[in-house]
Amino acid sequence: MYSAGPVEQFIYTLRASHPLVIPQIDPSSLSKNSVDTLLDGLKKIGIKIIAIGGSITDSKSMQAVIDAACARDLYCIVYADTSAFGVYGKKDHTAIYWMNILNAENPFFSRDLLIQNVLSLSNSNLEPIPTAYVFDERNCNSAARWVSRANPIPREKPYLSLCIALSAQFSGSRFYIMAGGSGCPLLPPKDHIELLRKKTNLFLIPTSGIRSAADASKMFEAGADAIHVGNILESKGGLAIVESMIVASKKYPGRTF
Repeated sequence: MYSAGPVEQFIYTLRASHPLVIPQIDPSSLSKNSVDTLLDGLKKIGIKIIAIGGSITDSKSMQAVIDAACARDLYCIVYADTSAFGVYGKKDHTAIYWMNILNAENPFFSRDLLIQNVLSLSNSNLEPIPTAYVFDERNCNSAARWVSRANPIPREKPYLSLCIALSAQFSGSRFYIMAGGSGCPLLPPKDHIELLRKKTNLFLIPTSGIRSAADASKMFEAGADAIHVGNILESKGGLAIVESMIVASKKYPGRTF
């Protein structure tokens, strides 16, 4: 079995205290000055790890965010998409969600992308974290969902989430990202998270549609180990909202792995 590396272990160490708020930066939507300002602000409010990725971005922009984050001693996790291969990280500080989009009808995102690019990891300093990425229904036709041609899990069928999650766990995934797509209007389905928390050992990360401390609290109450927040980072007052989510996260118990 592939063992957890330093970045994954660091995440588990943080999770032992309370659930995590992990900001996700889309390199294609921010200028270099905006990225620098945002990273300085995130570090100031206590963020230690960020995710990097977007539906359509490029390696040069992603590399710039990685370099800026590592210069501030922030840990980074990049999404496994075409722009992530060819970038380089900082040893023991950067990782990649080695992810299979389990309900993608486009086989490129459940098989070909990973096979074609696996050898590029050897010199990249990107630590692979075995991850399942699954779309659930949020009334949102996002770019990521469109590109992957995902067949989302119906909100009224949490047992389907459980079946997919258990299959992912038995196949070696340790992280499980529940996605709706950028800008979706609905929160991740709370009853799905509750069932997965009760029946699996996965590190659960609901994403998309989480816009406030109250939203974050709903995810933590359901059993989320971490949340990703992206769009609010680009809005006025976004840092203050993220800080309020961090405050909320500390009201919930830690979990060990």
